[in-house]
Amino acid sequence: MTNTNSKKIPDKMAGNDELILASEQSTMLTQDSATTAKNAWKVLIVDDEEEIHVVTRLALHDFSFGGRHLEFVSAYSGEQARQMIQDNPDTAIILLDVVMETDSAGLDVARFIRQEIGNHFVRIILRTGQPGLAPERRVLKVYDINDYRAKTELTQDRLFSVIYTALSSYRDLIALARSRHQLIGLVNEIEQLSHLAARDLQMPLNEVVGAMRKIGARVNELPPTGLAEEFLDIRENVYAMQSALNKLVALTSVGRFNENREMVDCNSVVSDVLLNLDSEFQASHANLHCETLPTVFACRRQLTQLFQNLIGNAIRYSEGKPPEIYINATTHERNWVFSISDAGIGIAPEHHSGLFNLFHRDSGEGVVKESGVGLAICEKIVRWHGGKIWLESELGKGSTFYFTIPLAE
Repeated sequence: MTNTNSKKIPDKMAGNDELILASEQSTMLTQDSATTAKNAWKVLIVDDEEEIHVVTRLALHDFSFGGRHLEFVSAYSGEQARQMIQDNPDTAIILLDVVMETDSAGLDVARFIRQEIGNHFVRIILRTGQPGLAPERRVLKVYDINDYRAKTELTQDRLFSVIYTALSSYRDLIALARSRHQLIGLVNEIEQLSHLAARDLQMPLNEVVGAMRKIGARVNELPPTGLAEEFLDIRENVYAMQSALNKLVALTSVGRFNENREMVDCNSVVSDVLLNLDSEFQASHANLHCETLPTVFACRRQLTQLFQNLIGNAIRYSEGKPPEIYINATTHERNWVFSISDAGIGIAPEHHSGLFNLFHRDSGEGVVKESGVGLAICEKIVRWHGGKIWLESELGKGSTFYFTIPLAE
């Protein structure tokens, strides 16, 4: 068993509340670099006047919300703003000027964000030096603007208050969207459990009851061989029910949605998994190649089970040669995206659908005949953390399982 990775896995502005202009630019630039932390709230400033960018950064250089500072991104035209919001989809707030290259450039940006790319999370705060060109009532209603301010009224304290309120709203919207995603998954899980009761429990139970009635009605007529056959049928169905119940217990024992969460070092989690799967690694001569992984806000026990199930599958379904397993993580939008890849037997695309459903079975080539509850557990853990799980795979070309965990907020 080998581990290769880049790092070894562990064995208000002034007191008079008035705007300060470009004379403070050098101070602002020095402090601005400290605000670009990886876990900062992104604020996109869209204005064709450089001094507005300077003043805004200076006014908010020491702002923090929920233990996170601000990271500023600048655009000087509507066209630049469109590109910036697409490059930074996790932007929390846009401070948007109305009049730039055209009298309605800012409004066109707002329309683009809400209607064309469908981003309804980012909070848009319109700042204008010419309020008459964009009447407030019409703008708020038509363009889904979250706040409307004249530049002259945005002193440091008021700007602080506007940003604080907008970030509160943004945070709550993200949390609500994740909760909705989790609720949809819970409904799906309940539907699968209902199907389980009908298929994996009721059907074998009916068979057992039928066999028992048959034996009771003909107990004096059946020869010993006939009784033995009926007994074997009963035993097979009882075992089937026991197996279904064991898997159901495994799924329900994954944990509770509100189970304690903390900042968890995924490198340490993988180290624990290596110890748990040591015999499998030794027997298969598997090699694990793991890049340095992030620290995420999660339930450590559930995260360990998630990695263990996916790594275990990669070992188990190799193709007669030592498994090569690769683990990586990158950021995308508001999430960490983890990938676990192997060069095993692979899964034909037509069999991907439903693979994470409870007790998914498929007898097709390249699919385990009884995939059990393992991937359903993975889906449940990821969903409870506000993420998604999927795979890319082709028969004979290995598989890559992806899952997302939201960035800590």
